[in-house]
Amino acid sequence: MTRKLIETPQISQAREPIHHKVAAAHEKALSEIRALLAARGIHSCVVEWLKLTLHSGDFAASASSSLERYEPELLVFVPQGRRVATVRVVSRSGAYVVEVAQVGEGGAVTPDQWHTVPSGDPEQVAVLIPGYLSSM
Repeated sequence: MTRKLIETPQISQAREPIHHKVAAAHEKALSEIRALLAARGIHSCVVEWLKLTLHSGDFAASASSSLERYEPELLVFVPQGRRVATVRVVSRSGAYVVEVAQVGEGGAVTPDQWHTVPSGDPEQVAVLIPGYLSSM
């Protein structure tokens, strides 16, 4: 009996909350890359990371909540569902971090290959995604 390893996106670093305006700017930058990929038939989705904290109280007026947003990610995958890359925008510099999934012998999942692309260059990010250039 063979076991199939299900690949899940890795949380590669401790996440820090970001301002909702910064998160919106990151989502806009990722949507530009998503549009480039979609034009070539490459599947992707933007994942928003949120933390909702609810506090209860004795009375309805004393109950409260807080919502924190974290850096969104663009997950790129093949039609069969396997993730081939993850793209995120770095909060401070605005640069793109592209993590390209790697597969070893026998289909074993190996550590991702990381690339950094300067901000404002979504085309260069798209070129790093497996299948982008071959789908021209």
